Amino acid sequence: MKTVLVFLEQREGVIKQASIDTWNHVQELVALRPGVAVSGILAGPARTLQLEGLLAGTGVIFHANEEAFRLYNPRRYARLVAETMRREGATSLFFADTALSRDLAPRLSVRLQASLLSGTPFDKGKVDDSGCARLVYSGAAIASFASERALNIFIATSRQTSFTTTFGAQISVVVLEPSMVTDDDLFPMVSSITMHKGMRDVAEATIIVAGGRGMGSSGGFCLLEELALLLGGAVGASRPVVDEGWRPHAEQIGQTGKTVAPVLYLACAISGAPQHLAAIGSAGTVVAINRDPHAPIFDVADYGIVGDVHLVLPKLIEELQDFLQKR
Repeated sequence: MKTVLVFLEQREGVIKQASIDTWNHVQELVALRPGVAVSGILAGPARTLQLEGLLAGTGVIFHANEEAFRLYNPRRYARLVAETMRREGATSLFFADTALSRDLAPRLSVRLQASLLSGTPFDKGKVDDSGCARLVYSGAAIASFASERALNIFIATSRQTSFTTTFGAQISVVVLEPSMVTDDDLFPMVSSITMHKGMRDVAEATIIVAGGRGMGSSGGFCLLEELALLLGGAVGASRPVVDEGWRPHAEQIGQTGKTVAPVLYLACAISGAPQHLAAIGSAGTVVAINRDPHAPIFDVADYGIVGDVHLVLPKLIEELQDFLQKR
């Protein structure tokens, strides 16, 4: 039986939603392939009980529940995943496309002599060692990629929209024996950046309310924060906004920021630079509000409102509040 391994990423003991979505998508991919099993690898102390009702399919999750794995350490993580791959005889390894996976997956590709496809979009169809297609050059072209057939192991970092479990699960968790941590694994801690409690990561949010320089100032984002709170979403920003210092880099969406795939993307006063449009290419529904009727964002928007965001947003928030109160 062939084994597919999924890396489950945790932060502060909470397993990232992007990893949960990746597990469920992989389960969907192998559901039609008899003789393929799905296993997971989780590094660091984490609340595995949170996975109940969130994971689909069947499989085993191998949990390295040690304090040494709480923070990402490239050598330590690479050795753990490689050893698990060899022990289980896994031929495929899937990651959610995150900052961590973009560093760890290439290391494992070299270590395991594996073929690597990075940033593969689940929502564009089948994703496996037969290849994939994705946008390149800030969305100006579509490139096709195929894995090296001569290599026996396949690794992919995958982007996808949010996924809802629709079938039952039989998941067991196996805690791995403590591993030996050597001095070679030691990396100095330069700084630690932690998001405020309650803030959503735009890379994982199903609803994003994003603002551009047309918001006028950092104070203008109060409207976006209010709207995002009503919708249960996250606040995003374009690069010029982050360059101005109005919002943190963690919220930046674009070629030098984060690639997102929400169900709903609300672009407020964002003109639509190619780098930004490429980063929202996997969004479900795009709604744009801009005073310029010729703004490039309208070329990709499913719905558009031509107007001043400072006039449109208060009305939109008021109507949404009334709608929610009547429910």
